[in-house]
Amino acid sequence: MRFGGAGSAARRASQAGMTLIEMLIVLAIIGVAAAAVTLGIGAATRKPSVESEARRLASRLQAAADDAMLGDRLVAFTAQAHGYGFATMSPNGTLAARTDDALAPHTLPGGITLTLDTRPPVVLGVDGAGKPMSATIDNGSQRWLVRYDGLTATAVPVPAS
Repeated sequence: MRFGGAGSAARRASQAGMTLIEMLIVLAIIGVAAAAVTLGIGAATRKPSVESEARRLASRLQAAADDAMLGDRLVAFTAQAHGYGFATMSPNGTLAARTDDALAPHTLPGGITLTLDTRPPVVLGVDGAGKPMSATIDNGSQRWLVRYDGLTATAVPVPAS
């Protein structure tokens, strides 16, 4: 009977399996791959939608109306080719664009359009008597309507016709 030798050393080396360092490297690679997949899926689900843009507009209109009432100042809703914003209106009628976070200009994502039923600027009154308006947010396949009645703003889906 023979113990040891070159044959048994070769057999033990091939059966040894993975070392601890090799195992850690494999786990790190799996972790990086899982993180990449998770971030990729998250980015796809966070894509701005017509609904999220309509709700954002309604909440920003409501915040501007509240700011006008609480701050005792005229705030105007303004619209540009690819977005909208708010401005403070002076007594002589000049507009000063708002840059604070809640009322700063907002650019609509590509493919989403905003259509107003009234010509901007729309004044949001200090006493809740602002001019009513409706805005349609559309991307070709989805359409939402944002209504401002002079006091509150709401967003509702427009049924497909």
